[in-house]
Amino acid sequence: MPLPATRSRFSYKDRISHQKQRYRFIGVVLLVLLVYLLVSTMLAESWVLGSVSMEPGYPAGSRFLVHPYWLRDADGALRFPPKHGDIVTLKPPYTLEEPWYIKALNPVIRLFSFQKIDIAPLGKGSFGSNNWENSRLFKRVIGIPGDTVYMEDFIAYVKTAGENYYISEFEVSGIGYDLSIKDLPEGWSDKLPLSGNMAPVELGEGEYFVLGDNRSASNDSRYWGPVNIKDIRGKVIFSYWPLHTFGKPQ
Repeated sequence: MPLPATRSRFSYKDRISHQKQRYRFIGVVLLVLLVYLLVSTMLAESWVLGSVSMEPGYPAGSRFLVHPYWLRDADGALRFPPKHGDIVTLKPPYTLEEPWYIKALNPVIRLFSFQKIDIAPLGKGSFGSNNWENSRLFKRVIGIPGDTVYMEDFIAYVKTAGENYYISEFEVSGIGYDLSIKDLPEGWSDKLPLSGNMAPVELGEGEYFVLGDNRSASNDSRYWGPVNIKDIRGKVIFSYWPLHTFGKPQ
């Protein structure tokens, strides 16, 4: 004869104890997420370089800590604006502005996916992963407001505000970094962006000229022009992968 079914019974005290443990666990998870969101919004956020545009110094897959630009004065201007030679992260001009709920949700998704999933607006009413580059591009600041920039043989030359002569991008920034430059096909027109030559561009208020270090394969200001300061979201303050790039970026 089969034995009658049994079921475990918890006392009222045990049920209350288990319920408190669940609440504590949920509270700890919410606290961790809140701290992460505060840190990533105000101090530093981890990003993965999703293209070859910053080679040879920083190959695709490099990982950076980025300090968000959020400190502004009463007029809305940045207290510590980008400088010549800084590596910054910016919103691509070909993507839409993220709604507030996407901005809030995206850091959490990126945290739990180890930076592999990133929600970015690709077109009107649609969101998804950008297959060409991240929803944040990484470029080097070549020109700042008031500068005039031109390019010759893939090297940028800058005339800063109030000066009468041009100096190279390396001299104006005081930073030594390598560029990746490949030979162009025979007959390649100087009028094309990847020709390595560009007529002078004068930067207005709030405009920045940015380039990738890989001058032969970078989607940058040569294509879509100067970047407005509102689209520059942060400055790379540390590189932690690969190991040979470990330290303050150059």
